[in-house]
Amino acid sequence: MERPGNSFFSVARVALLLLAATLAGVTVVHPQAHFGTLCQADYQNDWRDELPYSWDRCDWFNDELNDTDIFDFYWNLHGARTLYGSCDGCAGMGADTVSLLYTNTHGGAINDTDVRLVMWDQDIRARSNTDSWRLGDESTKLSIFANYACETLTSADSSTSLINRWRGTFRGGLRMALGSHDKLYDSVTTNECGEDFADNLQDGETIKWAWFDGNGDWAEDQDVKVLATGTSESNCKSRKNTMTWQNFGSFTRLRDGDVNWYCSSKIDNN
Repeated sequence: MERPGNSFFSVARVALLLLAATLAGVTVVHPQAHFGTLCQADYQNDWRDELPYSWDRCDWFNDELNDTDIFDFYWNLHGARTLYGSCDGCAGMGADTVSLLYTNTHGGAINDTDVRLVMWDQDIRARSNTDSWRLGDESTKLSIFANYACETLTSADSSTSLINRWRGTFRGGLRMALGSHDKLYDSVTTNECGEDFADNLQDGETIKWAWFDGNGDWAEDQDVKVLATGTSESNCKSRKNTMTWQNFGSFTRLRDGDVNWYCSSKIDNN
Protein backbone atom coordinates (compact mmCIF):
# COMPACT_ATOMS: atom_id res chain seq x y z
CA MET A 1 0.00 0.00 0.00
CA GLU A 2 1.25 3.49 -0.81
CA ARG A 3 2.47 5.36 2.24
CA PRO A 4 1.43 8.91 3.11
CA GLY A 5 3.74 11.49 1.58
CA ASN A 6 3.97 15.24 1.42
CA SER A 7 0.52 15.56 -0.12
CA PHE A 8 -2.89 14.30 0.94
CA PHE A 9 -3.10 10.52 1.21
CA SER A 10 -6.84 11.07 0.84
CA VAL A 11 -8.95 14.16 0.36
CA ALA A 12 -12.06 14.57 2.45
CA ARG A 13 -14.62 12.05 1.43
CA VAL A 14 -17.83 13.95 1.11
CA ALA A 15 -20.10 11.09 0.22
CA LEU A 16 -22.10 10.12 3.28
CA LEU A 17 -21.68 6.53 4.42
CA LEU A 18 -24.81 5.63 6.30
CA LEU A 19 -24.92 2.86 8.85
CA ALA A 20 -28.61 2.18 9.03
CA ALA A 21 -31.02 -0.42 10.28
CA THR A 22 -34.58 -0.50 9.05
CA LEU A 23 -37.06 -1.29 11.77
CA ALA A 24 -40.74 -1.17 10.85
CA GLY A 25 -39.93 1.17 7.98
CA VAL A 26 -37.92 3.59 10.14
CA THR A 27 -34.26 4.16 9.28
CA VAL A 28 -31.92 4.76 12.20
CA VAL A 29 -28.73 6.52 11.09
CA HIS A 30 -25.37 6.25 12.82
CA PRO A 31 -24.11 9.77 13.65
CA GLN A 32 -20.97 10.32 11.61
CA ALA A 33 -17.86 12.26 12.56
CA HIS A 34 -14.63 13.35 10.86
CA PHE A 35 -11.27 11.74 11.64
CA GLY A 36 -7.67 12.00 10.50
CA THR A 37 -4.37 10.21 11.01
CA LEU A 38 -0.77 11.40 11.49
CA CYS A 39 1.82 8.61 11.57
CA GLN A 40 5.50 7.84 11.04
CA ALA A 41 7.54 4.64 10.79
CA ASP A 42 11.06 5.86 9.93
CA TYR A 43 13.02 8.97 10.91
CA GLN A 44 15.44 11.31 9.18
CA ASN A 45 19.04 10.04 9.38
CA ASP A 46 17.76 7.25 11.67
CA TRP A 47 17.69 9.65 14.59
CA ARG A 48 15.05 7.46 16.24
CA ASP A 49 14.36 3.73 15.98
CA GLU A 50 12.04 2.67 13.20
CA LEU A 51 8.46 1.63 13.94
CA PRO A 52 7.94 -0.77 11.02
CA TYR A 53 4.35 -1.70 11.91
CA SER A 54 3.17 1.89 12.19
CA TRP A 55 1.89 1.94 8.59
CA ASP A 56 -0.22 -1.19 9.11
CA ARG A 57 -1.58 0.16 12.39
CA CYS A 58 -2.63 3.45 10.80
CA ASP A 59 -3.75 2.05 7.42
CA TRP A 60 -6.03 -0.47 9.08
CA PHE A 61 -7.41 2.06 11.53
CA ASN A 62 -8.41 4.25 8.59
CA ASP A 63 -9.85 1.39 6.56
CA GLU A 64 -12.03 0.24 9.45
CA LEU A 65 -13.36 3.56 10.76
CA ASN A 66 -13.95 4.80 7.22
CA ASP A 67 -16.68 2.17 6.87
CA THR A 68 -18.94 4.27 9.09
CA ASP A 69 -17.40 7.73 9.37
CA ILE A 70 -15.70 10.47 7.34
CA PHE A 71 -11.99 10.03 6.61
CA ASP A 72 -10.33 13.41 5.99
CA PHE A 73 -6.57 12.86 5.85
CA TYR A 74 -3.62 10.50 6.36
CA TRP A 75 -0.34 12.36 6.61
CA ASN A 76 3.20 11.51 7.63
CA LEU A 77 5.21 13.54 10.14
CA HIS A 78 7.55 15.29 7.72
CA GLY A 79 7.48 18.93 8.83
CA ALA A 80 4.26 18.22 10.71
CA ARG A 81 5.00 19.89 14.05
CA THR A 82 2.56 22.77 13.52
CA LEU A 83 -0.33 20.42 12.69
CA TYR A 84 -0.67 19.59 16.40
CA GLY A 85 -1.09 23.20 17.46
CA SER A 86 -4.12 25.43 17.28
CA CYS A 87 -3.87 25.66 13.53
CA ASP A 88 -7.16 26.58 11.89
CA GLY A 89 -5.44 27.28 8.59
CA CYS A 90 -3.62 23.99 8.14
CA ALA A 91 -5.17 23.21 4.75
CA GLY A 92 -7.62 20.74 6.27
CA MET A 93 -4.93 18.68 7.98
CA GLY A 94 -4.53 20.09 11.48
CA ALA A 95 -5.68 18.47 14.70
CA ASP A 96 -8.62 20.84 15.06
CA THR A 97 -10.00 20.06 11.61
CA VAL A 98 -11.34 16.66 12.75
CA SER A 99 -13.22 15.22 15.73
CA LEU A 100 -10.73 12.38 16.28
CA LEU A 101 -7.01 12.46 15.56
CA TYR A 102 -5.04 9.20 15.65
CA THR A 103 -1.23 9.40 15.84
CA ASN A 104 1.46 6.72 15.84
CA THR A 105 5.05 7.74 16.63
CA HIS A 106 7.52 7.86 19.51
CA GLY A 107 6.29 9.86 22.50
CA GLY A 108 7.37 11.11 25.88
CA ALA A 109 7.05 13.77 28.56
CA ILE A 110 9.29 16.50 29.95
CA ASN A 111 8.99 17.32 33.65
CA ASP A 112 6.16 19.83 34.23
CA THR A 113 6.66 21.22 30.77
CA ASP A 114 5.48 19.21 27.78
CA VAL A 115 3.94 16.15 26.25
CA ARG A 116 6.08 15.45 23.20
CA LEU A 117 5.54 13.60 19.93
CA VAL A 118 8.52 12.76 17.71
CA MET A 119 8.48 14.14 14.16
CA TRP A 120 10.33 12.65 11.17
CA ASP A 121 12.64 15.66 11.04
CA GLN A 122 15.85 15.14 12.99
CA ASP A 123 15.70 16.37 16.61
CA ILE A 124 12.20 17.84 16.16
CA ARG A 125 9.33 17.08 18.49
CA ALA A 126 5.85 18.57 18.73
CA ARG A 127 5.44 19.83 22.33
CA SER A 128 2.19 20.61 24.11
CA ASN A 129 3.05 23.84 25.92
CA THR A 130 6.03 24.96 23.85
CA ASP A 131 3.85 24.77 20.74
CA SER A 132 0.75 26.14 22.49
CA TRP A 133 -1.59 23.22 21.94
CA ARG A 134 -5.14 24.41 22.65
CA LEU A 135 -7.31 21.81 21.00
CA GLY A 136 -11.06 21.87 20.53
CA ASP A 137 -11.31 25.59 19.86
CA GLU A 138 -11.09 25.95 16.07
CA SER A 139 -12.60 24.65 12.84
CA THR A 140 -14.21 21.20 13.39
CA LYS A 141 -12.82 21.24 16.96
CA LEU A 142 -10.96 18.16 18.12
CA SER A 143 -12.74 16.01 20.71
CA ILE A 144 -10.62 12.83 20.96
CA PHE A 145 -6.83 12.91 20.75
CA ALA A 146 -5.56 9.31 20.44
CA ASN A 147 -1.80 8.78 20.57
CA TYR A 148 -0.25 5.35 20.04
CA ALA A 149 2.97 6.66 21.58
CA CYS A 150 4.85 5.92 24.78
CA GLU A 151 4.48 7.95 27.99
CA THR A 152 2.22 10.73 26.67
CA LEU A 153 0.02 10.27 29.75
CA THR A 154 2.66 9.31 32.28
CA SER A 155 2.27 10.42 35.88
CA ALA A 156 5.38 8.62 37.07
CA ASP A 157 6.80 11.98 38.17
CA SER A 158 3.52 13.21 39.70
CA SER A 159 -0.14 13.68 38.86
CA THR A 160 0.44 17.44 39.06
CA SER A 161 3.06 17.20 36.33
CA LEU A 162 0.65 15.23 34.14
CA ILE A 163 -1.97 17.97 34.49
CA ASN A 164 0.56 20.74 33.87
CA ARG A 165 1.64 19.10 30.63
CA TRP A 166 -1.96 18.79 29.40
CA ARG A 167 -3.68 21.80 30.98
CA GLY A 168 -3.31 24.17 28.04
CA THR A 169 -4.38 21.52 25.53
CA PHE A 170 -7.65 20.77 27.35
CA ARG A 171 -8.44 24.46 27.90
CA GLY A 172 -9.51 24.63 24.26
CA GLY A 173 -12.34 22.14 24.85
CA LEU A 174 -10.71 18.80 24.05
CA ARG A 175 -12.91 16.09 25.55
CA MET A 176 -10.52 13.13 25.98
CA ALA A 177 -6.83 12.29 25.50
CA LEU A 178 -5.83 8.66 24.92
CA GLY A 179 -2.30 7.37 25.25
CA SER A 180 0.06 5.44 27.48
CA HIS A 181 1.39 5.91 30.99
CA ASP A 182 4.50 3.89 30.09
CA LYS A 183 5.11 1.72 27.01
CA LEU A 184 3.24 0.78 23.84
CA TYR A 185 5.00 -1.66 21.54
CA ASP A 186 5.54 -1.92 17.79
CA SER A 187 5.45 -5.57 16.77
CA VAL A 188 3.75 -8.08 14.51
CA THR A 189 1.21 -8.77 17.28
CA THR A 190 0.30 -5.08 17.78
CA ASN A 191 -0.09 -4.12 14.12
CA GLU A 192 -3.88 -4.58 14.41
CA CYS A 193 -4.31 -2.27 17.40
CA GLY A 194 -5.51 0.63 15.27
CA GLU A 195 -8.09 -1.52 13.50
CA ASP A 196 -9.26 -3.05 16.78
CA PHE A 197 -9.63 0.40 18.36
CA ALA A 198 -11.72 1.60 15.41
CA ASP A 199 -13.87 -1.54 15.48
CA ASN A 200 -14.56 -1.06 19.19
CA LEU A 201 -15.58 2.56 18.59
CA GLN A 202 -18.01 1.44 15.90
CA ASP A 203 -19.47 -1.20 18.21
CA GLY A 204 -20.44 1.47 20.73
CA GLU A 205 -17.93 0.64 23.45
CA THR A 206 -17.05 3.58 25.66
CA ILE A 207 -14.04 5.45 24.32
CA LYS A 208 -12.10 4.38 27.40
CA TRP A 209 -12.71 0.69 26.83
CA ALA A 210 -12.39 0.93 23.07
CA TRP A 211 -8.85 2.16 23.73
CA PHE A 212 -8.09 -0.34 26.48
CA ASP A 213 -9.45 -3.36 24.58
CA GLY A 214 -8.11 -2.23 21.22
CA ASN A 215 -4.56 -1.96 22.48
CA GLY A 216 -4.52 -5.15 24.54
CA ASP A 217 -2.09 -7.77 23.26
CA TRP A 218 -1.27 -11.36 24.15
CA ALA A 219 2.47 -10.99 23.51
CA GLU A 220 3.36 -7.43 24.55
CA ASP A 221 2.80 -5.73 27.92
CA GLN A 222 0.85 -2.66 26.81
CA ASP A 223 0.39 0.20 29.29
CA VAL A 224 -2.68 2.21 28.28
CA LYS A 225 -4.32 5.25 29.81
CA VAL A 226 -7.06 7.83 29.20
CA LEU A 227 -7.48 11.36 30.55
CA ALA A 228 -10.61 13.52 30.75
CA THR A 229 -11.79 16.75 32.37
CA GLY A 230 -14.91 17.79 34.27
CA THR A 231 -16.59 20.54 36.25
CA SER A 232 -16.27 18.33 39.35
CA GLU A 233 -14.92 14.92 40.29
CA SER A 234 -18.22 13.17 39.62
CA ASN A 235 -18.73 15.02 36.35
CA CYS A 236 -15.22 14.13 35.22
CA LYS A 237 -15.67 10.45 36.00
CA SER A 238 -19.01 10.40 34.22
CA ARG A 239 -17.48 11.88 31.08
CA LYS A 240 -14.50 9.53 31.20
CA ASN A 241 -16.57 6.41 31.82
CA THR A 242 -19.60 6.93 29.57
CA MET A 243 -18.43 8.87 26.52
CA THR A 244 -18.66 6.93 23.25
CA TRP A 245 -17.92 7.63 19.59
CA GLN A 246 -21.66 7.88 19.06
CA ASN A 247 -22.47 10.31 21.90
CA PHE A 248 -19.33 12.43 22.44
CA GLY A 249 -21.01 15.48 20.90
CA SER A 250 -23.62 15.49 23.66
CA PHE A 251 -20.98 16.22 26.30
CA THR A 252 -20.47 19.92 26.92
CA ARG A 253 -17.12 21.31 25.83
CA LEU A 254 -15.27 22.59 28.87
CA ARG A 255 -12.95 25.51 28.21
CA ASP A 256 -10.65 27.59 30.40
CA GLY A 257 -12.28 28.21 33.80
CA ASP A 258 -14.95 25.55 33.22
CA VAL A 259 -12.29 22.86 33.75
CA ASN A 260 -12.19 22.15 37.47
CA TRP A 261 -11.14 18.51 37.55
CA TYR A 262 -8.92 16.02 35.74
CA CYS A 263 -9.43 12.26 35.99
CA SER A 264 -7.77 9.27 34.40
CA SER A 265 -7.91 5.48 34.15
CA LYS A 266 -5.11 3.12 33.21
CA ILE A 267 -4.28 -0.53 32.71
CA ASP A 268 -0.82 -2.00 33.33
CA ASN A 269 0.59 -4.71 31.07
CA ASN A 270 -2.66 -5.01 29.11
